[in-house]
Amino acid sequence: MENLHFKNKRELNSFIKKLQYIDRGAEGICYRLSRKTVFKYLCGEIYYPIVDENQLLQFKNIDIANYIFAKNVVFLKEQIIGVLMKYVNGNLVDKGLYNVKIFNLIKAFEDLEISTRKLSNYGISVFDVFSANMFYNNSRFFLIDTMWYEKVDLDPDKLFKENMVSIFSNICDNIFPLELYDFIQTIPQIREFKKDDDLLSKPSYVIKTFYDDVCKYLDSEPKTMSEIKKKIFEI
Repeated sequence: MENLHFKNKRELNSFIKKLQYIDRGAEGICYRLSRKTVFKYLCGEIYYPIVDENQLLQFKNIDIANYIFAKNVVFLKEQIIGVLMKYVNGNLVDKGLYNVKIFNLIKAFEDLEISTRKLSNYGISVFDVFSANMFYNNSRFFLIDTMWYEKVDLDPDKLFKENMVSIFSNICDNIFPLELYDFIQTIPQIREFKKDDDLLSKPSYVIKTFYDDVCKYLDSEPKTMSEIKKKIFEI
């Protein structure tokens, strides 16, 4: 993968017409450049010009499977107007996590906690984390739009907690149907946490504890959150 350079807007537009459209966000539009590469054209309503290539690509050599960092940039004349990054296949976390098998969901969070620990050990703080910037596929979460992540001088353990809290709190609603929240608060192991951050930084534990107690409560082993919701509110 190399940087792309365009001499003028006409050349850029001609190039874009040949690409597969993926999606549009507040910062710009994503296109499929190749089987393994995405071109994010930074032309959205909250985009502002980036002039520092080194800052934009500061994490390009960090290889953590769950975090998709910009690897190259796209120039229009001398201005950076896009980034190139690895393509990942999956569904946005706000589309279908209720129907993901809970065992796979726990496994995905265990995997993400390990990766986020690595990220935190590098001193990297996550930013702009919400459901539109997270994909799920095959028991793994992927975080995109990492361009605004920052290098911070913070104890790795504290940073890990902050990073995980930011991630889990922003997708929690997409995992637990709202009707289950009151039930969650009745689980002793969860109630014992004195601070929300202690709870939210351990999503795999939260979901496993919740599931174990649900199975005892229902005297059955539902497979998904949707199934749990249905069974609980039928009782």
